[in-house]
Amino acid sequence: MKQLQIRKTATKKINIHNDISNTANHLRRRVEEMDATGNREGISLDITACLVLLAFTFESRLNYIGAQKVADWRERKPFERKLKSVLQALDLTPDFSKRPYSTIDQLKDFRDTIAHGQPVTIEVDETVFVDPGSAYDDVDLRGKWEDFVNTDFMRQCSEDIDEIWKEWRVIGEIQQHQTLTHGEYSFELIADHLDPV
Repeated sequence: MKQLQIRKTATKKINIHNDISNTANHLRRRVEEMDATGNREGISLDITACLVLLAFTFESRLNYIGAQKVADWRERKPFERKLKSVLQALDLTPDFSKRPYSTIDQLKDFRDTIAHGQPVTIEVDETVFVDPGSAYDDVDLRGKWEDFVNTDFMRQCSEDIDEIWKEWRVIGEIQQHQTLTHGEYSFELIADHLDPV
């Protein structure tokens, strides 16, 4: 059987921040639906997953802007140094004590706690007075990070990182379509009717 000899060329621009953001948005919509209908089964697990992906979304967007606007960009630098480099490149001096930028540290701390999950031992030794018949077994076994696992914080993170992303794109003069995954390809017939090797 004769074969064709084809030359294929392609250029792919893969921007993972969109995929991560889409996953976070999917989880957020699911949590919003669960919250609206009063369905609490597993909602904290979905919020946790959404928050982690929102943190990943922010950092992948940071990496995108860095790759576009910072000379000699290195994705493996510590987060704080990357953020500082991007803000300098965009000539921004945001107020980190106010939203939307105050959310970054909270979200990053949450992400780091989850990502580096280490066991913690908390000891309680106290003497209390209780009325007969009242509950005294109120030891809180939640981790500190669980304070962030709620729909309000999830919404805040989603809104704030989107606001920052929009600001960065405007200042960086980057159009939305430029941030999308895209590519081009072509095929060229080199020869036809070749005998296979």
